[in-house]
Amino acid sequence: MRFAAFLPVVLALCACDRPAPETRAPAARPEPVVVYASYEDENYLPSLFAAFTRETGIPVTVRHRPEEQIVSEVIEKRGSPPADVLLTRSVHGIWQAADEGALRPLQSDTMTGIVPGWLRDPDGYWMAAGFDTIDVVCNAESQRDCDSVGSYEDLAEPEFSERLCVSISALAVNRVLIAGLIADHGAHPAETLVRGLVANLALPPYETERALLQAVEAGTCPLAVVSSLAFHEFGKPTVAATWPRPGYFDVVAAGVGRHARSPDAARSLIEWLLGKQAQTAQFDATGLRPVNPGVLAGSTRLPAPAGKNNATLFGLYHAEAVKLAERARWY
Repeated sequence: MRFAAFLPVVLALCACDRPAPETRAPAARPEPVVVYASYEDENYLPSLFAAFTRETGIPVTVRHRPEEQIVSEVIEKRGSPPADVLLTRSVHGIWQAADEGALRPLQSDTMTGIVPGWLRDPDGYWMAAGFDTIDVVCNAESQRDCDSVGSYEDLAEPEFSERLCVSISALAVNRVLIAGLIADHGAHPAETLVRGLVANLALPPYETERALLQAVEAGTCPLAVVSSLAFHEFGKPTVAATWPRPGYFDVVAAGVGRHARSPDAARSLIEWLLGKQAQTAQFDATGLRPVNPGVLAGSTRLPAPAGKNNATLFGLYHAEAVKLAERARWY
């Protein structure tokens, strides 16, 4: 009986001597990569980046703003949280951010191994994630009109008098066109060309590229200058396009913010954007031309433009292009 009474005490003491079971702290959830983007469609990028999160476990938060505002926020460090990635819809925005010291060098052999030199910053601060060609379009039933334009300079020739239409000069497509002419010819010859182009207009500039494409479709305008993104979005076989050579282009570009809180994850996201899966998805969804040479653009690989300009030039001459358009009365 004495042993039976003693046994519970012994068991209790033994239980007290046992080490407590280890408890593992839950794995910390990765900090989200914060992307500042100038996309108007606020559903597209979160949908695209969901695939990145599934593959890596890294969440992505997208902050949408107009390009001028979002670039200004990155330059002046006004956004909270700060941008890990800046993604702009035009070369001027990313060029300005790099010029103002708001980006850090990408330092990625993966990126430089994928993106051709003409589609990235020579100093390594940004990469194009896709590019948008500056096209000449015509009614599909009059393909010869497109074929008659061998270069952008041709549009200033008297033979195209009252046959050309354009959108307002404030749109990126036209500022890139003018900046390209400045880069290739110098300011004064470029102004002569732009004045010749304006003199050939059949109608005042259209407010939107869509309205311009509708005029081409209706036969109101035999020829017009539009971006390949607008042409893709219009999506009708009634209009044909050609890309004059040497071809001008704008870029959707990405860089890592100087004050990024997750710079390594930011670089990983940009590298993912340049991969075949994301490049194909972008082209299928928006018509954005792939910068990865291994990715098909539709049924064929898109060739590099002959005598290719570096994309930086279209940002460098942006301000001069705006002033030239005003002097030439292209409003």
